[in-house]
Amino acid sequence: MALIDDLLSAGDDIIASIDKALSTHEYSGLGTQLRRVVSDTTTTVVKSGVGAMADVVRSVKRNVPYRPPFFTKDVEKNLGKFEIGTGTAISIVSGALMCWGIFTKMIAGSVAGMITIGVVMGLIFLIGIGVILSGINKQKLVKSFYQYGAITGERSYVTIRELADKSDKKEDQVLSELKKMKMKGFLPTAVFDREQTTLMLTDDVYMEYARSVRMAQEQAVRDGQKAAKEAPRTEATKRSYYKIDESLPEDVKSILRDGNDYLNKIRDYNDMIPDTESMSDKLYTLEATVLSIFKKVQKQPETASDLRKFMSYYLPTTEKLVTSYVKLCNEDGSIENVKNAKVEIEDAMDVINDAYVKLLNQLFQDDAWDISSDISVMKTMMKQDALL
Repeated sequence: MALIDDLLSAGDDIIASIDKALSTHEYSGLGTQLRRVVSDTTTTVVKSGVGAMADVVRSVKRNVPYRPPFFTKDVEKNLGKFEIGTGTAISIVSGALMCWGIFTKMIAGSVAGMITIGVVMGLIFLIGIGVILSGINKQKLVKSFYQYGAITGERSYVTIRELADKSDKKEDQVLSELKKMKMKGFLPTAVFDREQTTLMLTDDVYMEYARSVRMAQEQAVRDGQKAAKEAPRTEATKRSYYKIDESLPEDVKSILRDGNDYLNKIRDYNDMIPDTESMSDKLYTLEATVLSIFKKVQKQPETASDLRKFMSYYLPTTEKLVTSYVKLCNEDGSIENVKNAKVEIEDAMDVINDAYVKLLNQLFQDDAWDISSDISVMKTMMKQDALL
């Protein structure tokens, strides 16, 4: 009514403005005045319409009864009773007619008539029994539906085990009945989890479940990749950085085998460290230097004696530092202590790399001395022969 009154009032204002202009012959402000009246009326009508719509929505919400998630669908409690009654009537009538028909045909001495009536009425009787059993099963299912709904209450999910425990049934029976309820439309929004141990009744719960499953799968993949990296290499999967000559002395072969193991460890640890970390480049440098050291031993076995301290202390200590760094990479990088510890190990790795390079140079020092000696002898001979 308020909306209609606003429209009528606007019409009166427009007519009054036009009458005034006609009587005074003053039309200069008529257009502006009419536009103002129409604008004001439109605003009022829109506000009234929005308010009325909001009132309708609120009224609808108030009039829609709240339903717990389990009872999204209103299932008739008398479902199946009509079938029970109909089947009972069919069975009683067909049974009576069968008895009466057989009796009359027997008196008439018609064996064929007795058989025909017995078969036909017997089939009708069995149909009636089938209708009764169907109605009984529906009644049982409806009873279970309301029983499970009472157990679930206001919750949006429930476990099969809880329903079984509180209804004094086996879990397989509960699961079977719930599936039948879904097929018959009793639970239109219900979904089972992947293991069929939980019944989810709302889309929100299912979406949360799906998200958690996806996160668990992604985490499992990450854990598997991490485990594969951290798993110790077998002899079959180890990298062979160089070929060990079996004719070498046993102590030299042992050093070379240990060296190959350390090179594999350095590469494996490096694979666990993100390439964005500066430590990764330092480990590539370490790997190249250590490889050069052992290749030198392979070519000149006599230098193996110079690596006792390198093998017994320097390499094991380096491995401990690298292992600690890998563990720190799995910690929260924003923690100050973690950042400081990583920086200290990175600085230590620079010192270690420099030391290993010096060791490599020392191993090649004899070659340098031999070359210098050869050059000196050659110069002396050339001078004696007047070639210089």
